[in-house]
Amino acid sequence: MLGVLAVALYQPGGAQVIPSKGALECVRALVNFTMIAQYRSDMSDTIAYLEDYLGQFYKLKDIFLEFRVTKRIQDKLDMQGKEI
Repeated sequence: MLGVLAVALYQPGGAQVIPSKGALECVRALVNFTMIAQYRSDMSDTIAYLEDYLGQFYKLKDIFLEFRVTKRIQDKLDMQGKEI
């Protein structure tokens, strides 16, 4: 998942560099969390890693709010699609 996102965001333009970096960091934290969550045994170190990665994800997840589609935007897209 991280590899696909990295390729999709390869060489972003000027204003896109910071959002791209934040998106990669957010997805990396989520992927690391899910990988460690699959360990068969939990020790204090793995619990600390899980908490750290989940905290990173929650800190960075707002980067995606800029790109969400609201109902108003969806209605506008639907209207344009009908016109075409």
